[in-house]
Amino acid sequence: MFTYPLTVEFHTTAPPNAVWAALETVTRWREVIPDLGTARLEPDGRLETGSVIHTSTGPAQARVDMEYHVIEAQAPHRLTLETETYDWVGRTTYDIAPEDAGAMVTVVSTMQVSGILLRIQMLAVGRTLNKQRAAALRARTMALLTLAEQMAQHS
Repeated sequence: MFTYPLTVEFHTTAPPNAVWAALETVTRWREVIPDLGTARLEPDGRLETGSVIHTSTGPAQARVDMEYHVIEAQAPHRLTLETETYDWVGRTTYDIAPEDAGAMVTVVSTMQVSGILLRIQMLAVGRTLNKQRAAALRARTMALLTLAEQMAQHS
């Protein structure tokens, strides 16, 4: 299996509890991630080990449905999500630490490629795909931190 890790650090004015609240309030993600069609958490309400986040993106005729399984949930400090497809397994960990008046969020995302066609594709254009993954990871996390900052202002 081939592994492709990414690590990105973010600083936010939101405290760790607000960051956790933004991660947990899945139904509000559309407010800051406009291309997200739907998002829901099962069981409803709390991120905990064993919970599942269901999302869909894209137009109805080409919708992409994903499930993110909560592997670890230590509110408000650490969340690990895992998703699996035919060709790869993705794992993303959000480490949330207090920092000054806000928080530092370190995101580690690992893609383990098992499918032969995706392996070949990663060998051919892996750098480009990793740049796209990194950009998507940054955009998604920054959007969720924007939600956290909004939630902190209104609490």
